[in-house]
Amino acid sequence: MRIPAAAAAAAALFTAGLAWGQMKTAPQPAINSNATSTATLTPAPAPAEPSLESARRIKQDEAIRMVEQHKAIFVDVRPKDSYDVEHIKGAINIPLSELAAREKELPKNKFIITYCA
Repeated sequence: MRIPAAAAAAAALFTAGLAWGQMKTAPQPAINSNATSTATLTPAPAPAEPSLESARRIKQDEAIRMVEQHKAIFVDVRPKDSYDVEHIKGAINIPLSELAAREKELPKNKFIITYCA
């Protein structure tokens, strides 16, 4: 025997309503406008990691000048086999997939200029 679609929908809605009515909610505290209260401040969650789109882009001549002035280093983020074929002189190789795990290898006092081509 087939149940008409409208009857099935009504039965599902009725069952959902019953289930919703059975949910227990925590009692809400009474608000007393004359009472003094204290608040506990919790730190905000740490900000999400910045996206690659937010990374500052610089021109090649500026990058070279920063490296020559010892203000920055080049990090080649390609796989090691690509780095071994050819890379910028003085660049270090940390493949992109390993970058988060190896970030302690990067100097804290210099700009990090990554490249992949």
